[in-house]
Amino acid sequence: MSALTLIMPAYNAEKYIERSARSVLNQSYRDLRLVVVDDGSTDETASILRRLAEEDARLTPLTVPNGGPAKARNLALDALDADTRYVMFLDADDELLPCAAEKAIAAAENGADMVIFGFSIVEEDGTRRDYCEPAEIFTPETLGAALGRLYKANLLNQVWGKLFSAEAIRAGRIRFPDYRWGEDRLFAFACLERAKTVAVLPDCLYRYIMHEGESLISSWYDKKFAVCLEIDRRLETLCRAFGVTDERDFRYMFAKSVFSCLTVLYAPSCPMTKAQKLAFAREIAENERVRRRCRDCSGGLPVRALCTVLQTGKPALILPTFRAVAWAGKALPDLFMALKHRK
Repeated sequence: MSALTLIMPAYNAEKYIERSARSVLNQSYRDLRLVVVDDGSTDETASILRRLAEEDARLTPLTVPNGGPAKARNLALDALDADTRYVMFLDADDELLPCAAEKAIAAAENGADMVIFGFSIVEEDGTRRDYCEPAEIFTPETLGAALGRLYKANLLNQVWGKLFSAEAIRAGRIRFPDYRWGEDRLFAFACLERAKTVAVLPDCLYRYIMHEGESLISSWYDKKFAVCLEIDRRLETLCRAFGVTDERDFRYMFAKSVFSCLTVLYAPSCPMTKAQKLAFAREIAENERVRRRCRDCSGGLPVRALCTVLQTGKPALILPTFRAVAWAGKALPDLFMALKHRK
């Protein structure tokens, strides 16, 4: 029984899983349990986890047929010990700084139902980009004024980099929707809606590690545009609940998601023909929510320019534009990353 449970889905993670798991087991805060859900790996992930579990009983490996990270995380949530007070998540190729759990727990012990902390994107050569915001404590009455800033700062997009109240998860029966993209945000939004107090820590305590050959352009996912629309509808609900009056940052983040739906047409994993891509671009351009929300965004000239292209409604212009954006992601990764994660 442990106060904190960390949940990690893993699929064919033999190159990174030990380093990632040890970053949890070596935390300065010791009263924790690490549940690693091996999502049908075909490499040596399972054997590495068995060895680590023999060394440290706080690691619990589970093996399930491959079903994606959402199902893997839900399985671990279903198996939470009754004594678990807090939950954190970690990807199998990333790391926590040694003090991460201790600092997050300290904030939770001071009354926070949800703790958000910064992260670093770390390149293979050691260079990094930090994403963090000043230390703050919010109630539902004060969160609305900062919600857009936190979202635009990329602190609400992921399920990692946060500590959640296990009681709030249980009471709300919060689980991950079975998507391969965007499920993190929807889970975080559901927890945010139930939180009575949200603490933001200024420290970058999570290391998101970019590996050699990893693309900045997402893999093709046939439900991605539908999930984009669902996320934006959910955000409109949150904005009403928290009394948000300026939604430009939310429209900016929605626009970026729509852009991603178009750039991914040029990922190697996309199976669409040219005719299908034209039809998909037309579907996006003619969507009422896209036409309404991709206006008056924050984000500067690049975002406004791409929104203007979308507003033309002309697939023959939209597709070459986003093919160029996809090319930039491969040819100019530093510039692409700076634009993709700009605040």
